[in-house]
Amino acid sequence: MEFVLNEYHRNTPDEDLIEDLKRVAGIHQKPSITQKEYSQYGKYASRTIVLRFGSWNEALKRAGLELERGHLKKHLFCESDDDFFEDVRAVAAQLGRNYVSIEEYAKYGKYSHGSKVKKYKSWDAIMFASGLESTPFRTGPNQKYSDEELFQEIERVWIKLGRQPLATDFNRKEFNYGRNTFLRRFGGWRKALEAFVEYINADRTEDDGLTQHQTVLQEEKQQEQKGIHHRTKREVNLRMRFKVMARDSFKCCICGRSPSSTPGLVLHIDHIKPWSKGGETVMENLQTLCQDCNLGKSDLE
Repeated sequence: MEFVLNEYHRNTPDEDLIEDLKRVAGIHQKPSITQKEYSQYGKYASRTIVLRFGSWNEALKRAGLELERGHLKKHLFCESDDDFFEDVRAVAAQLGRNYVSIEEYAKYGKYSHGSKVKKYKSWDAIMFASGLESTPFRTGPNQKYSDEELFQEIERVWIKLGRQPLATDFNRKEFNYGRNTFLRRFGGWRKALEAFVEYINADRTEDDGLTQHQTVLQEEKQQEQKGIHHRTKREVNLRMRFKVMARDSFKCCICGRSPSSTPGLVLHIDHIKPWSKGGETVMENLQTLCQDCNLGKSDLE
């Protein structure tokens, strides 16, 4: 069972974005609009427009609208890559480090960074081009998120929503980590999803249940003593768990409830034929159950 991401329209012409800005300004009947005002009626995410044109004011300028007051100095558009890199180095020097995060540059830098991130594909690429080091992915001093932890977070939100997570779900506070954590690690939200799907679809037999002799658990040994010989581990890993839940549409196979329809509902992976009775940890023997139904099923066994 393989997964593919939803279709992504990444090549929307600049003209379409500009025309939609004008349309929304007409709805508001104002000579200038904020990103919040655009988000009320716009077809596209305001961040998409900022990344495309380098800043919100640059987009307004292209659309023939008035600029937002008080923001122009902070969001100057920089034509020269060299001037931009020089300013990035200046901010790093100001902070006393050999790197600067994208949030820090947005706070202290002279120029808008959106168009440069689009051009160089990631903020880390800009760090390299500026002669600086990669930005650490930190949870605290000297700590880093692993790819596995980030994939687990994508999986958690995907299961909770019952659909592919969108970048706008960060605005709804669905994620425990900030969007920039994923952008810095993978170079974009779409790329983060692609890395997650590649990880889920990876043919990693050793992780998908096959027992290795040197890592046989005590519980497995006890099963063997009872005459039950397993070829799989009891534990269901992230890959298989996600595949089973996706196959079952992220719903309980008994009551049909899901986390998206019942907030706070917890889904479990259940062995249809109990592992203790010889059932294996394979797709055909696994099903999605909510916590209540899984408990009820255990009571009957």
